[in-house]
Amino acid sequence: MNRILINKELGDRSITKKFVKEAVEKILEHLNIDNVEISITLTDDSTIKEINRQWRGKDKPTDVLSFPIDEKPPKYRYRILGDVVISLPYAKKQAEEIGLPYREEIIRLLIHGILHLLGYDHERSEKEAQVMFSLQDEIFENIRSYFSRTTQT
Repeated sequence: MNRILINKELGDRSITKKFVKEAVEKILEHLNIDNVEISITLTDDSTIKEINRQWRGKDKPTDVLSFPIDEKPPKYRYRILGDVVISLPYAKKQAEEIGLPYREEIIRLLIHGILHLLGYDHERSEKEAQVMFSLQDEIFENIRSYFSRTTQT
């Protein structure tokens, strides 16, 4: 059992906390990961821009940021993976640009962010980028097919 904390700062009704929680559970299940705590924040472009500037020195909005923690406090049930922050407006615009349904783009960004929490980093080397994006695509196809078969939100 995992602990998934979702902070939704926007009133975007097409992306519900239930949908995000279920997507994260499916991603973790695909990766055979259990007993972890993960925090997901769904925010806007100005907030993610500020976080990106503060933590990465990049003064621009982005789609997803990840902040790995990976620790297990004494007597705490869960291993804390870290935080994933997604800009919903950025994701929506990006989905339109690449021709993906909005909800599928959110799934793709959740996968991407979670892989970063697990130590994958496409910016370290071309080989690592290939490994990360290959795994991301594999998980995405699995999760995408699950959500296309269900009507849950």
